[in-house]
Amino acid sequence: DVFTLHIYPQGANEFTSDVSTNTQVARNRSTRAFWDPNYVDQSWISSVIKLIPRMRDWVATSYPGTQIGITEYNWGAEDHINGATAQADLLGIFGREGLDLATRWTTPASSTPTFKAMKMYRNYDGNQSTFGDLSVFAGGPNPDHLASFAAQRSADGALTLMAINKPLGSNTPVTVTLTNFLPAGLAQVWQLTAANTITHLSDIAFTGAAFSTVLPAQSITLFVVPGGA
Repeated sequence: DVFTLHIYPQGANEFTSDVSTNTQVARNRSTRAFWDPNYVDQSWISSVIKLIPRMRDWVATSYPGTQIGITEYNWGAEDHINGATAQADLLGIFGREGLDLATRWTTPASSTPTFKAMKMYRNYDGNQSTFGDLSVFAGGPNPDHLASFAAQRSADGALTLMAINKPLGSNTPVTVTLTNFLPAGLAQVWQLTAANTITHLSDIAFTGAAFSTVLPAQSITLFVVPGGA
C-alpha cells in the first residue's frame, strides 16, 4: 500500500513558464514546502506545510508500515534553467526525506533543461551512471541559495554529491569537506547550466579531504568521488 498526495506551488505563476525575477526567486524558495518545519509558505496558504514529514507522521500514527508517495507535482518553467534547478532540488529532497514514490506531471521534453536536470541523477554520462542509492548527510548554510545532496553508490562505493546553485547572476565559491569518507583519487565533475548541455568538466583534486571550486549562477553540478578503503 502507498499513501499518496499531489502538490503544486501555490504562489503566483510558479507553476507556469513565467521566469520573471520575482517568480524565479519564489520558485527557488518554495521547494522548502516539502520538508522545512520552519518555512511558512509564501502563498495564500501562509502556514507551515512540511509535506513529507507530515505524511510520515500521519502514516506512523494511523497506518504504520505504509509507504508514502507524491503522485503529481510540477514546479514550472520546464524550458528554463530555473525550472531545472527546482527539479534537481526536488529530486534531492525526495531522496533525503525518504519519499518512496514520486511521479511528475508531466514528462518534460528531452531537449529542455528540466529533463536534463533529471538526467543528472539518472544518466549523467550517457552510460546509465546514476546518483547514489544510500543517502548521506550533506549540509550547507542556505538551501535557498545553494542546495546540496549526497549519496553513496552501492555498485562501486563512489560518493555522489549534487550541488544546486540557484541565484540569478551569482557565481558561488564553495569548499566541500568530507567526513567519514576516504576519497581515492580525483573527483569527476558533471555540470548543467543555462547553456542547456551536460558537460564533463576537468577532474578536481583533493587537499586532504576537501576541495574548492566555483559554481556558476543557476547551475547543477554533480561531483563523483571514488571511495578508498
